[in-house]
Amino acid sequence: MEQTPGGNHWKDHYASERERLIAALGTIPDGGIIEQIEHVGATSIPGLFRQPCVDIALAVWPFPLEASAREALASLGYELDPGFASAPEQRFRHASGMFRLYLIEPGSPLWTDYILVSEYLRHDEAARQTLSARKQAWVGDIESGDYHETKRHWFDQMLDDAHQLWIEREGFSPLQRVADEMRDYPHSWYICGGWALDLFLGQVTRVHQDVDVVISRADQLALQQYLLERGWKLVTPFEERLHPWPVHMRLELPRHQVHAHRNGAFMDFLLTNLDGEVWRFRREPFIIRHMSRAALRSDGGIPFLAPELVLLFKSKNTTGKDRGKDQSDFAKICTLLEPERRAWLRWALIATNPSHAWIEQL
Repeated sequence: MEQTPGGNHWKDHYASERERLIAALGTIPDGGIIEQIEHVGATSIPGLFRQPCVDIALAVWPFPLEASAREALASLGYELDPGFASAPEQRFRHASGMFRLYLIEPGSPLWTDYILVSEYLRHDEAARQTLSARKQAWVGDIESGDYHETKRHWFDQMLDDAHQLWIEREGFSPLQRVADEMRDYPHSWYICGGWALDLFLGQVTRVHQDVDVVISRADQLALQQYLLERGWKLVTPFEERLHPWPVHMRLELPRHQVHAHRNGAFMDFLLTNLDGEVWRFRREPFIIRHMSRAALRSDGGIPFLAPELVLLFKSKNTTGKDRGKDQSDFAKICTLLEPERRAWLRWALIATNPSHAWIEQL
């Protein structure tokens, strides 16, 4: 292990390997599988005691890797770590020992955690010094199970501080960037998902992986033209794949989502049914809400969907894998809903999922 890097050679190693990985696997906007790629771990943090190994995190789709992608990595000298062969991540180590890959599904909380812990250590000198001292004490045990368990325990302890730093630093700025980008879009749009609930509360309560934006399905080609003119590349999920969105092609159900990429930035657009002044639930079109109740606006002027609509979407996910955030979102919001909004959400849940646990709580 070493205490400090010689110049920027770790960054240089990462940059050259990044280019090789992109050439082999491709980026999603260009028909490949990489959505994001980042230098993480100790070699990305100046002054931190480290092993001479560059850790690279990749968000890839589809996940886990298919045979063709594994073969592409093998051609670069990477072998799969059998202890990390499937969800929530796959790890590969280079035959030289110089590089280690962490492959994760896009949108996974684990991806965010890796990025935020690295950012936190770059920001907090005391945390870097504490970790450096611990890593030096671990030097003789790096191949043991105890080392990996201890390191995981330390990582988990760091997360709360890393998440809080992100909240304090970012605030609502990710939404303001979206609002600035959409300022000249000639049709209605609304923030949805967990960000919409934070706008309703007036404070950022947790880390968000991305920004979800709802538009009317009828306006999709206007959105396409608007984004393409601003240099965004557009893909649409369908049957576990991401496909480029051809110019002038309308997306019909079951397609309802568009991913926009530009220079590392990302926005996720959801197509919904807006019939004049009426919002219709995509999953059950008989569930409706007048837009005078369905749409709200923050003090800063950012439009967002009402919390009862967001929670209705989230209600499907509360028992799924890694969806504890949806249950937590409900717990934060339900007691703050005014009676009419609570009554509407209760009715909608009874109509769509009469055994749902939220009904009794409402």
